[in-house]
Amino acid sequence: MNMHAIPVPEELMSDYRAFFPKQLTRYLETGDLNWRELGQHYVSLHQICWHLWDDEGLFPSHFHSLMKRVCGHEYRIWERKSGSYGGAARTVAAHIDNYLMKANGHPRAPMGWWVDSALNANKPSTDWLLLEDELKRLPVNAA
Repeated sequence: MNMHAIPVPEELMSDYRAFFPKQLTRYLETGDLNWRELGQHYVSLHQICWHLWDDEGLFPSHFHSLMKRVCGHEYRIWERKSGSYGGAARTVAAHIDNYLMKANGHPRAPMGWWVDSALNANKPSTDWLLLEDELKRLPVNAA
């Protein structure tokens, strides 16, 4: 496993939890996966998912509508088997990895029975994460 993970202070975990629904909403409404500034770090929705992967904290019920949009007809599987930030993160990461677009440019869920597989997936290596010096060169899209 390549450990190119960007070191993030433990106190940012609550920021990841707060930022996750905002980034997920943006992704579902626009298909936008651009990096955003979080404190002194640049993060993407995919990176947030990686950091929340093992988080067993309950995903707040007022955000379950987001997971219904991510999971589609398999929402009950996510709710029954997980309901946590970690389960939400694993499912969203799988959704991003199978990035499909509707005609209007909004993301759509993968076909078939994919949520159960996402919930049981191993945490990916960090090979896909950019190194910190690469991140510093990225423009921050504050739109």
